[in-house]
Amino acid sequence: MQELLIILQDGFDEDNVTVTINGKQARRDTGVSTKMLLGMAAEVSVELPAKGATVGVEITNRGLSAGIKLHGKPKSLLVSVEDGKLVIREGTGREAFL
Repeated sequence: MQELLIILQDGFDEDNVTVTINGKQARRDTGVSTKMLLGMAAEVSVELPAKGATVGVEITNRGLSAGIKLHGKPKSLLVSVEDGKLVIREGTGREAFL
């Protein structure tokens, strides 16, 4: 198993966030809000299966969702709300916040 860091960045405001791995709930957080000074809401870690995974993120109280099929072994995902849409990008694993 591999650990994946998911960084929830801009656009979160008292949101309920659910993370799924291959369609199964891996994590649920409530009251997630972006800290404007940091430009980040939260960092969460999930375990990935050994072979391939699709990661989904949903903001249940706003009806927003997005997913990404992982290729290789990414170290992190960057998630933000942009123009009313949930956006997921692969990160480098070297993202750091104070």
